[in-house]
Amino acid sequence: MCTIQHRTMSSGPGGATRPDKMRPITPQQLRHRQVDIWTLAPERVQEAGRLDLLQSILSAEERSRHRRFRCTEAAHQYLVAHGMLRSVLSRYADIPPADWQFTYGEHGRPEIANPAYVSLRFNLTHTAGLIACVIVRDRACGIDAEHCIARRHILGVARRMFSAQEYEALERAGDDARLEGFYTGWTLREAYVKARGIGISFPTRKLDFTVRGEGDISLSQAPDIDGSGDDWQFRLVRPTADHLMAVAVELGRDADVRFNLREFRFEQPTTGS
Repeated sequence: MCTIQHRTMSSGPGGATRPDKMRPITPQQLRHRQVDIWTLAPERVQEAGRLDLLQSILSAEERSRHRRFRCTEAAHQYLVAHGMLRSVLSRYADIPPADWQFTYGEHGRPEIANPAYVSLRFNLTHTAGLIACVIVRDRACGIDAEHCIARRHILGVARRMFSAQEYEALERAGDDARLEGFYTGWTLREAYVKARGIGISFPTRKLDFTVRGEGDISLSQAPDIDGSGDDWQFRLVRPTADHLMAVAVELGRDADVRFNLREFRFEQPTTGS
């Protein structure tokens, strides 16, 4: 068990990098070992003109899905999340947000279809009060964010989803540590499964995470699970006092990667005109 403290993970002269001062960068300038994590509070985006612009950069399929939401809050979160993703991607390439095209894997994982930019990989997550995406180059990645509210039946969920060792640790923990431990184990699993692009039927009980700190996390998995936990690097982040995020990144040939946390702002025009 551990309590994860939020830290800004990249800095420049005089303190943390100011995301609103960043210049657009290309995929070639996104270093191979660089992992950029962008966050945004959806309630900060309320201006009618801005929301209209976000509608205009979504694909026809995305606009159709947005209209199907019956819950106003969920519809707003979807619109801002997908508008933010397209706008973030355009900070790495000379392409308007509306022009991004995506393909979808067997289990629904999106990938970039624009031929010149397939080296960019990404993943998107949103929960009450927070939107986040991770951007990398030429490696699998996954991200999950959760609003860490008290919830019932934590142990019942953990018994089905966590390893025996993790479940036993939760059983022994006090209420606060149990809630922290639950969301830690949950977000790590979600990020890993999303990074691998596999479905919800994946047997997450066969994963065992050991968390020694926000960036010191190891994964062991059952022998019948493809690959090795050593092929992945994980990071836990608390972007706010009420949210926990986990990021999973495939290492490939690298010994480690560098994580950068950035707050997104719709400072630049959201259309390509």
